[in-house]
Amino acid sequence: MSGRTLLATIIVIAGTITTSFFQSSQEVYLVVADARTGETLLESPMKTGEELTISWIHSVEKTPWNETYQIQEDNLLLKSTSFQSYGAGVPHQSGDAKTENGMIIYENIDEHFDELSWIHSHDAKHEITVNDETLVAVEDLPHHESIRLFVEKR
Repeated sequence: MSGRTLLATIIVIAGTITTSFFQSSQEVYLVVADARTGETLLESPMKTGEELTISWIHSVEKTPWNETYQIQEDNLLLKSTSFQSYGAGVPHQSGDAKTENGMIIYENIDEHFDELSWIHSHDAKHEITVNDETLVAVEDLPHHESIRLFVEKR
């Protein structure tokens, strides 16, 4: 191998290692923002694989609803959902269904979402937990405002 070829090979390898290092050292953040103004309401560093649960009281049924997502590098992966009764908009054809303690639970849904959005309501008691610890309590977000939740690499 000539000196030039060896040098070129070393440069390519060094570049690949450097690029891989910087890509893997990027942090993942969970961002909660006001959908109308774009104002960031919360940023929290996360690890890929951590679980996030959004809980609320269904506006019509008045029963608890939970959705659990796994944090991915650039999106959210819906893993499971649980609720007490079927109604309009309730998923019933994805994942594995079971009942437990009066709740209908769908697991292994594995559907990717770039972002989640909802109209936040203190009446619906929206709450966000990560690894079973409250990250966003009901009153932490403005009442009757459109909210976006997404994952961002930095």
